[in-house]
Amino acid sequence: MSSIESIQHYLAKLQIAPETTEVYVALITLGPSSALQLAKKTGVTRTSVYRHLESLQAVGLASAEELTYGTLYRSLPLENIEGLLADREAETRALRTDLKSVSETLQTIAGSTGPKATVQHYYGLAGLKQINWNLVSKANKECRVFAIAELSQHLDKAFTRRCRERLIERGLVSYDLVNSPKVTFAQYEPFEPSRTFIRYIDPQILRLNFEVFLYNDVVTLVDYSAEQQLALEIHHPTLHALMRQLFDAMWSQGRPLTIER
Repeated sequence: MSSIESIQHYLAKLQIAPETTEVYVALITLGPSSALQLAKKTGVTRTSVYRHLESLQAVGLASAEELTYGTLYRSLPLENIEGLLADREAETRALRTDLKSVSETLQTIAGSTGPKATVQHYYGLAGLKQINWNLVSKANKECRVFAIAELSQHLDKAFTRRCRERLIERGLVSYDLVNSPKVTFAQYEPFEPSRTFIRYIDPQILRLNFEVFLYNDVVTLVDYSAEQQLALEIHHPTLHALMRQLFDAMWSQGRPLTIER
């Protein structure tokens, strides 16, 4: 990935279009410039350049100075997007704050006719991330996992680290049952040793070929394979109680593992 592509990739996360970023880089390269100069530098039409410059001004990355012979544009430091980031964080906090009340409103609408047991389907990488986030954000006190592999093998490291940080923030106790006789610090870091428990179960006793989460009254079945990338989140107290008994029975036959550095 080129240096410009990396900048475009970063700013795209803030909904700043690649062409807008290209104009921004050109403005940095040329110094104070007119829209015509930027159009010649980038190959973007002058009409589009004006639109991109407006976008850059809106997020604090460009300024405009009206002169007698026209408008001169200047680039502003990338650090100026701190304001945009702060705004996004405030929006996220507000959405998170309102989530519970909106959810309760929907449950009230469903009333007594609402389902007592539900199955929710999640697809693709976004779906796999969501069910993992549900686990670390919604579990009460503890969670149990029939674990087939370390999470970062399937999802990006930044997201998996944030999930583990969330476990620590919420003070959750986690129990992982694995078929691998060895686990390393890199696989689980960061973690709280007093609340992270892992046991090895011999594949001849139980071969783990499907990942299962158990928490609250939820049983989540996860297929990370590239062919499927599918998860089923089953809200069913009776099924959860049965799977909890199975987990505890297998846990009692497992061998405690120490996370090795």
